[in-house]
Amino acid sequence: MMIHPLVKEILISEEQIDQRCAELGAEISAYYSQPEHKLKDNTILCLGLLKGCIPFMAKFIRHLTIECETEYMVVSSYFGGIKGNGVPKIVLDLPIPIDQRDILLVEDIIDSGKTIKMIKDYLILKGAKSVKVVTLLDKKAGREVDLVPDWFGFDVPHAFLIGFGLDYEERLRNLPYVAIADTDKIKTWNW
Repeated sequence: MMIHPLVKEILISEEQIDQRCAELGAEISAYYSQPEHKLKDNTILCLGLLKGCIPFMAKFIRHLTIECETEYMVVSSYFGGIKGNGVPKIVLDLPIPIDQRDILLVEDIIDSGKTIKMIKDYLILKGAKSVKVVTLLDKKAGREVDLVPDWFGFDVPHAFLIGFGLDYEERLRNLPYVAIADTDKIKTWNW
C-alpha cells in the first residue's frame, strides 16, 4: 500500500474500518429492531453530513439490515485550513420534510461537537421523532459541548487527521485509511 507523503502515521487501516463498519451496522440494526424503538414506516432516515461522511456512510449502510433512506446536508465550520472557525453554518438544508421521522445522523468525525449538537437540535425543532448519532471517529479531547455519540467507530487523539473522508482543503479525502497528517509538510507542500 502506498503511503501518502503527507501522512505522519496511519492511525486506522482500511481493514479496521471495514470491520468496524460491519459491527456498527449490526449494532444499529439490532437497536432499531427492538419493539421499543419501532421506526415510522419501518424505515430510518440516514442523514449524512457532507462531504466527509461519504466514504463512511457508503461503507456503513451496506451493513444495515433495516430499511433506510438516505439524505444529505452540508454543514460547515471549516472554510479551508486545519482548524474550524467554531461557527457551524448550514450550507445546504434537507430537501424533505422530517416530521415524526427517526433520523440517524452519520458523520465522519466529531471534534468540538458544535456542528452535530446544532444539527441535532435543529432536526428536533423541525419535528423529528428521534435523532441518533453515529460517527466513525470520536475525538473526545476536542469536545467543547456536552455531546456523546450514540455509536462510534474509533476513539482518536487530538491531532489533525486526513483520509477516508477527512480532508485538508478538500484534498486527501480519498485515502483508504485514517492518518495523522504531517502538518509541517502540509504548510509547505507544493500542490
